[in-house]
Amino acid sequence: MFDGDLTAVVSFIGVLLQLSGELLLVVLFMLLRRFVLRRAYFGAWTLAWAFGAVAIGALVMRYVLIPPPLAPGEDRVLLAALYVIYQGGKLASFGLLVAGTAAYVTGARSLGGKAVIAFGALYTLASVAGSRLDLNQLVVWQAPVAVVTLGACSALLFTLPRSRRTLGSMAGGGAFAGLAILWLLYGIAFAAIGTPFAGWARVLVGLNTYFDLMLNTALGFAMVVLLMEDAKREVDDAQAELRVAHDQLKRSALYDTLTDSLNRRAFAQGVGLEMARGTFGTVVIADVDNLKAVNDAHGHAAGDRLIRHCADLLRSALRPYDKLYRWGGDEFLLVIPSARGGDVALRLNELLGRADTIEVAAGQSVQLAVSLGAADYTSAEQLDAAIQAADEDMYRNKQFRKSPNVGMRAINIPSRSISLIP
Repeated sequence: MFDGDLTAVVSFIGVLLQLSGELLLVVLFMLLRRFVLRRAYFGAWTLAWAFGAVAIGALVMRYVLIPPPLAPGEDRVLLAALYVIYQGGKLASFGLLVAGTAAYVTGARSLGGKAVIAFGALYTLASVAGSRLDLNQLVVWQAPVAVVTLGACSALLFTLPRSRRTLGSMAGGGAFAGLAILWLLYGIAFAAIGTPFAGWARVLVGLNTYFDLMLNTALGFAMVVLLMEDAKREVDDAQAELRVAHDQLKRSALYDTLTDSLNRRAFAQGVGLEMARGTFGTVVIADVDNLKAVNDAHGHAAGDRLIRHCADLLRSALRPYDKLYRWGGDEFLLVIPSARGGDVALRLNELLGRADTIEVAAGQSVQLAVSLGAADYTSAEQLDAAIQAADEDMYRNKQFRKSPNVGMRAINIPSRSISLIP
């Protein structure tokens, strides 16, 4: 294989560098495998680099243990054994590269299984015997397998659908294509050794390990990029799910599940108050008067229906930027920007006066009874004080309604407070 001492030294150094490069890739891939799960393609690629390192290691041992020229007798048996390891390792590496790439592209688990292994073993023995322990001829036997397998890997990556084409797939396809072309040239160059056309071939043969090292390194980095892209997609999916879960938790924390209205915590955090804080308005406290009576007579499920009925009625009177909060067990807060208490009183009185009864048990219905209190505000700083004033108005109206002199009719308080008695 070598022509002269200098060429032999350069080539041997190249083999050592190639072995170092493959070992580094094996170590890198083994370290990365600890952090990636359920990726068969990466496991196959890791084994491919491992078998490649075994093959190059056998080649290094060949020149350490049996330096040219060949010694007769037992050295040829050892040489044949090392060549079997070398050839078998290279063929296994090519096969695993195809298997890993196919797994990445299509999810294929195996490519032929035992049949492929049997073919590789037979091809290894046939090529070692057919080469007559000539390394140049052994490489010529390797070349067709390398061109076909590496070319197939390149084609698989380059023909990915547009939605799956990435920097990693294009880089990997390019590296595979470069290696396939290089091995085609190797087949021609190694076959030309000893012929009249050997001049140019010797240069390529002498430097082939350096070309292998460069393209194998490029391919290894492309594989790592593919893995990182795959991992990034998984992380992005996980983050999207976390965002959904966060939104769901936020909604459950800020919304009342029974009435689907905002709750008191939402008000404390300023949710829904952007419009209200930028203008004047009014706040209304609504209290369901007959909730306890319904709960006692018909059970809490009936009371829950009464609460939902009240919330639905109040919500139906609101504009998109008006907000409804469940303020307590049987109380609601309405924040209504750009409105005055008198106008709100008329609208709510009319709405609640037309309210249908709600069925609480078989053949039994209940009329919704609500006490209201309202107060105006002119700035965000007055909101809390207005809510307190509306709450006081609501209690005054509730006590006024309970007076024996008050009939069961809607009572309109013309000032800042309103009350409705069905």
